[in-house]
Amino acid sequence: MRRLATAAAQEQAPGSYLERGRRLEREVDPYLPGLTREAAAGLAGASPDEIVKLSSNENPLGASPAAVAAIEGLRGRLHEYPAPTADALRAAIGRYLDVHAAQVVVGAGSSTLMHSIVAAFTSPGGEVVSLEPGFSVYSEIAVIQGRKPVAIDLTDGDFLLDLDRLEAAITPQTQIIFLTRPNNPTSTLIPLADFCRAAEMASQVGALLVSDEAYIEFADLPDPSAVALIRGEPARFPNVMVTRTFSKAFGLANLRLGYAIGTPETARCLALANAKWPTGAVAQAAGVAALDDKQHLARTLEVVAQGRRRLSEAFEKIGLPVVPNPQGNYIMADVAPLRMSAREFADRVFKASRVIIRGDFSDRYVRISIGTEAENTRLLGAVHGIAKEVQR
Repeated sequence: MRRLATAAAQEQAPGSYLERGRRLEREVDPYLPGLTREAAAGLAGASPDEIVKLSSNENPLGASPAAVAAIEGLRGRLHEYPAPTADALRAAIGRYLDVHAAQVVVGAGSSTLMHSIVAAFTSPGGEVVSLEPGFSVYSEIAVIQGRKPVAIDLTDGDFLLDLDRLEAAITPQTQIIFLTRPNNPTSTLIPLADFCRAAEMASQVGALLVSDEAYIEFADLPDPSAVALIRGEPARFPNVMVTRTFSKAFGLANLRLGYAIGTPETARCLALANAKWPTGAVAQAAGVAALDDKQHLARTLEVVAQGRRRLSEAFEKIGLPVVPNPQGNYIMADVAPLRMSAREFADRVFKASRVIIRGDFSDRYVRISIGTEAENTRLLGAVHGIAKEVQR
């Protein structure tokens, strides 16, 4: 009994492993993903197939048939370890983006790689800068790893990066700046010229600038990617790194597959901080096949562009302003004209149509993923019904 009591006392002692772990409970504000199809079905008393999921910015057409075939082809090798450096996939990514394979690091989703990026390129007490509203995982990772998160507010109304605000936020302690392009949840895209200005500011204090391009394939502006800034030797901006994912345009979210592109030197450093088997052979094979299936990607981008245009025009016509010039596979719309909160609006849409959207990012703005034509029609039917009911 004395031994048990001593162990319990040790767990509660200041500086114990458990007390260090409890720091996370006090300090971390975790990112909350959207409902799964199964969870939404349980709430609605329906089957998962009856749910339309426009809440997680997923590919409306699903995965490439070629990627599915590649997955099927590895059923007999699930007991084997994968290639630890994912050479075939890194080579395929290099061809896709016209960079050397040595510049590519693969991981279990780009959000997982961000943990490794912070571990590799910051030190305790360093500052990690990101945008607000934005992808809160950056600040979550910063707190977990003992870094200080710093948030910069986007401009009102059009939700763009204010370079003066960024410059004011950068200090000698700034070690990483994350800029999401297109931004989530606003769907706005920081122009490459402004990104270059940010890279210059970051270089003044020796900071790494990360362009999180999870949604970049959906952008219809010319030359949107920051990959061009680190292509070739010497790189124009060696302090730039780009993260990308197979979860969105390539429809492989369930496989957890992402990658980062840097200079050969920053890629080597990141690889040292990365997991030793960062992703499995199934994901690697699916990624190679998805990159090769250019027809499926083109069709996905076409469906998203048409749907994004249709939803934007419809919401504007109803009187619900959409954040201008959306570039992701989602839009952000202001529902305040209906005199209800974003959460209330999302709940009413779900009850009316079993369509899930996100209403938990803001008091007045909802984020809506682009679906198939039929899914978009179902959503708009619910929105029109809610608007008519409110306007009576």
